Amino acid sequence: MLSADDALRGLSSAWALFLGRREAIRGFDTSFRGFWQSFLAIVFVLPIYVLFVGAERRMILSDQPADLPFGDVAFALWRLIALVIDWIAFPLLMAVLARPLGIAGRYVRLIVAFNWGGPIVAALMAVPAVLLSYAGIGEAGASMLLLVALAALIRFRLITARAALDCGFGMAAALVAIELLLSLVLGQLISRIAAY
Repeated sequence: MLSADDALRGLSSAWALFLGRREAIRGFDTSFRGFWQSFLAIVFVLPIYVLFVGAERRMILSDQPADLPFGDVAFALWRLIALVIDWIAFPLLMAVLARPLGIAGRYVRLIVAFNWGGPIVAALMAVPAVLLSYAGIGEAGASMLLLVALAALIRFRLITARAALDCGFGMAAALVAIELLLSLVLGQLISRIAAY
């Protein structure tokens, strides 16, 4: 069970990291209990994800012929499956790679910090799509916002990885690249499976 204090601790530590305060890494609960509780940060991602999926659905439907049948429930279900798979894929891959990469002793701290940073990442990525779909800012404006969001996301993940692993830029950049590529590949794979 995730208490309000646990959630506040995790989210405030993630926010401090987002602001560039690397010492905030010490604020996370990296106990056995804290590790598993960090996966519950997905409950803070879900409302943001619902907005993002709604915006995505509106954009897809606006590009389709009016008579095309489109199952809202199926679309939402596939997107939820994609979120859950994406949520657990990086921790599982890092569990396999941690020892060969020499980060096994800091694996828990990395995953806890990345999990609690998840709501911030979700918000960054949702804003351009939501504004494009619901506020009509236009594709050029949304594209510019998406670039800014991606830059902020990469910066945030780099700060988090460097603080969690106490490592140099190269190792942090490699792990951030792995996370982003894994997320993209899984997203494409699930979209292809859903299309059949």
